[in-house]
Amino acid sequence: MTVEQDCLAVLAKELGPAAKTFLIRQSRRHLNKEPSTLQKSDIDELAKWCQIEIQLAIGAQIADNVKKGLLALKQQS
Repeated sequence: MTVEQDCLAVLAKELGPAAKTFLIRQSRRHLNKEPSTLQKSDIDELAKWCQIEIQLAIGAQIADNVKKGLLALKQQS
């Protein structure tokens, strides 16, 4: 799977069908790139911004779950 697909899988667990739109928005706004070009080196920054945005909109627990899930992707080969 690509980094984009892995990130979508993590986000979908908490955000459901909004995951794709959320990933697009975070990638473009904070990383200045399309989700299809995400690399493992982008995960730290993406996780940080996802946590911030989700905490503001939904709550800290879900935000922390998403951040942990995204950061875990860095350990996958």
